[in-house]
Amino acid sequence: MAYAAAGLFLVAGVLALVIAIVGWNGTSDNVDMLVALVGAAFSEEFTGNLDFAISVTMSVACSSLSLGLVLLARVDVVRWLLAFVGALTSVYYLYAVIKLLADGGGEYIAMVLVSLLLWIAATVVVVLPGTGRAMRGYQRRLAQYGQPPGYPQGYPQGGYRPY
Repeated sequence: MAYAAAGLFLVAGVLALVIAIVGWNGTSDNVDMLVALVGAAFSEEFTGNLDFAISVTMSVACSSLSLGLVLLARVDVVRWLLAFVGALTSVYYLYAVIKLLADGGGEYIAMVLVSLLLWIAATVVVVLPGTGRAMRGYQRRLAQYGQPPGYPQGYPQGGYRPY
């Protein structure tokens, strides 16, 4: 499960990176990709252009890619960092879908929906109990192989009495 979560976040990160590269200068003819930039729904309120959205998309893409690669090593804290990034990005894409539908942009919603479903799937998989068990099981196996073979497991029966 940990590998599946890492894979989903890597795919989501690559998709976000592609979206950011396509919209790099904000003058692309592909409107589907421009509206899929993370933060594009807020760009008019903050800066009036897509520079803010491109920066946020690049940040989300690079952080999810790097954390996804670290998750392959089964570092438990990265699991929760990815869950946080994925939840924030999923909430934004949900807001973007609602805003696009309310503003009459239903014809440009395809890439936003694909991104929303991918981020939700990655976030759900990373917080599943099976992913946590897979990560803890890996840590237990590492700890188990730390002792030489034939070494007694646990404490002696009588315990240690220093007197």
